[in-house]
Amino acid sequence: MARPRKIYEDLRLYQVSVRLTKKENEIAREQAELASQSVANWLRNSAFSKKQYEVTTTPMHKAYYRQLTGVANNINQITKKLNQNKYSKISAEIQEVRELLLKIYNLFQK
Repeated sequence: MARPRKIYEDLRLYQVSVRLTKKENEIAREQAELASQSVANWLRNSAFSKKQYEVTTTPMHKAYYRQLTGVANNINQITKKLNQNKYSKISAEIQEVRELLLKIYNLFQK
């Protein structure tokens, strides 16, 4: 009895050639052996099983970060005053924080 055919989407139709140094080849073989996989399967799993992130920062991100840092500083100052039992200026500072949060919200809506 023959084995069943693979689904077309599961077929590996493309071949990629990769050149490794002697050290890289040894490491790949050792890691594949530890994982009880072939080198090809180990490389494939290593390349595609982990999420790859590319962090890019734009001037807009830096501006948002600066504003969020300002909000965090305001919250820390309010918390410190609350812990010191200084309640007199709290309502004005809470209003300032609300305004900053509203500005940030409006920036994200653009």
